[in-house]
Amino acid sequence: MFNVSLKNVFRNKVRTVLSVFGIVIGVAAIIVLVSIVDGLSADVEKAIGAVQGIRVVGSSGDPVFSRVDASLVNELDSFPGVQVAVPMIIGAPGLIDGEVFSYGSIRVVGLDFARQKRARSSAFSGELVEGSEIKPGDTAVAVIGKGLKDSLGKFNGQSITINNHKLRIIGVYSSGSDFLDSSIVVPLVDAREIFSFPAGKVSAFLLEARDVAETENIVKRLNFKYEGEIVALSTSDLSDQFGSIIGSFRLLVFFVAGISSIVAGVGIINTMLMSVVERFKEIGVLKAVGWTNSKIMQMIMLESILISFFGGLSGVIVGFSVSSAIQAFFGLKTLVSPLLLFEVFAFAFLLGIIGGIYPALVASKMDPVEALRFE
Repeated sequence: MFNVSLKNVFRNKVRTVLSVFGIVIGVAAIIVLVSIVDGLSADVEKAIGAVQGIRVVGSSGDPVFSRVDASLVNELDSFPGVQVAVPMIIGAPGLIDGEVFSYGSIRVVGLDFARQKRARSSAFSGELVEGSEIKPGDTAVAVIGKGLKDSLGKFNGQSITINNHKLRIIGVYSSGSDFLDSSIVVPLVDAREIFSFPAGKVSAFLLEARDVAETENIVKRLNFKYEGEIVALSTSDLSDQFGSIIGSFRLLVFFVAGISSIVAGVGIINTMLMSVVERFKEIGVLKAVGWTNSKIMQMIMLESILISFFGGLSGVIVGFSVSSAIQAFFGLKTLVSPLLLFEVFAFAFLLGIIGGIYPALVASKMDPVEALRFE
């Protein structure tokens, strides 16, 4: 049975190759797009996990658009269980050294380093690999991520102009996260000038708990006391929030890329129907010599499954290769998990089964007498 089906599949090589190619495109598209989303997710999850503490933002929930009264810092600083509250201004620069950058590709994080000095851990994760840290009272200076240093071609001691505000690079840090390594850390006063930030306002506060075990309780008390005014989020809250967003986006990407695979499935149906029509008389002969309807169906189904198998396997190889190439040549982190490869291959295999059902039924219901008369 297998040898017969394999031979039938390659009777019309062009048609078979086109059907396989359609599946390859769909499978590869799913792997590439989902791997990019998963890579981004893993990178940001790593970044969130690296920054310990409680983030307090305005009611918008997004620190880039958040505006919180800076005077709130004293209340937060003395809040039960809080070690220190560090004001932050976070923004996305439009111009760096006169060059326009897309929104969100680079972040500028301004910190109150006088308060940061009182914290046990850094408000911004990363290990200093060159130069020195920003000290309380420093102005017009910056510490940049290693990834940004490499992409901009900067080096320690060189100047960098952000939104027409000139700063001197005094240090370079590395966090192991592409997301964090694309940031620029500056003193709070410089961030205010860079973004023309309103006086008496900040983007957010980063709170450090005296006892890490009390973090969730502090978050609950803060949200209860300042309901409607601010939103307090722990690291786990941020992780859950981001995970939910990425999960929805991953599903959307899978759905969009899956449409091309469904089109490929329709191609399988068309290929198999054409094959059945062309072999109308041959199938009649098989039924005349004793082949049952069930055996005819098995033959056609196996042919359809073989097409999807070759297409799925080739698509997995192409998708994995393209995903790896994107990471190697474009620096965009991708993540191809064994589960993703299995899911996509199983999806292609399922397309073969579904695509073969109708042509198999058509072939099995043929009248052998009419089929033998067919010219």
